[in-house]
Amino acid sequence: MTSSTPADGLVWHYTDAAGLLSITSNHVLWATASGFLNDALEVELGVTRMKEALEVKAAGSDDVVRRFIEERLRSELMKPSTASPTLFFILSAAQHWDLLAMWRCYGGRGESYAIGLDPHAPLAVLTEPGVDVSPLTTGDGYVTHRPWAPVRYDLAEQRALAEAVVEGLPAAYEAARARVASGELDRADVLEAVQGTLDDLEQALFLIKHSGFHDEREVRYCTGIFDPDGSAYRQGVVRYRASAFGMAPYLHLTGAGEPGSVFTDRAAPLPIRAVAISPSPHGGRSAEPTRAMLAGNGYDVDVFASQIPFRA
Repeated sequence: MTSSTPADGLVWHYTDAAGLLSITSNHVLWATASGFLNDALEVELGVTRMKEALEVKAAGSDDVVRRFIEERLRSELMKPSTASPTLFFILSAAQHWDLLAMWRCYGGRGESYAIGLDPHAPLAVLTEPGVDVSPLTTGDGYVTHRPWAPVRYDLAEQRALAEAVVEGLPAAYEAARARVASGELDRADVLEAVQGTLDDLEQALFLIKHSGFHDEREVRYCTGIFDPDGSAYRQGVVRYRASAFGMAPYLHLTGAGEPGSVFTDRAAPLPIRAVAISPSPHGGRSAEPTRAMLAGNGYDVDVFASQIPFRA
């Protein structure tokens, strides 16, 4: 087992032995719908912070374009996630490879693992073979992959993130006004002009989390599917699994075989660069079988031992 520490710059997805086997043999990671994660305030806390920032920015506005934009932002924030045509799927990891809180929470009862992923490598949604994804690529729907970003737990950092979103509003106002012709408010043009701000708002909602989860040091990869007619549910894009919180929608994410791929029907190797093993009563005996299993699945990577003196 490698006694040094992994290279910096990776994000670490913690899992148990069954999870490691499934991920590396199938080349698939699961991204779960935001409403089925373990934080009961998921998204809601972000909505609160965004509303606070928007109220400060919007005070005293009497411009018709500005009022329209701000009303639209508020309506987006008021929408219950279950009623939204956009589905958000979160893939979680940690910023560090050897966190006791993560070994305890996500490792299971036996020996567990942290999978080091390259955060700069693209991922794609793996669909069932033959699925027609055109309604989500050329129709009214669309898919966005949002790159890995750290979660904000501290109140000051949360407010700074929310304020950074609303700081972009003046530019959005000007862009919208430039699209308004003959004094008439063209709603489609205005919304197109502020799409970047709406995207920033959406991202912020998923990067704000209660401080009680701070020890997880989480980073997130988010895939959003705008699905106004429900085609993703019917086409084998979104999958389902039983969970403690009900029937949880989730996605299969795999390596992007082609640059810029959003969907693929063929699994491709994931950007796995290293694997760490939890504090273990077995010492280093399981390292060689782990390394051999990884290599057999196409992942010839270093295996690291936890440095925490915890009697698991």
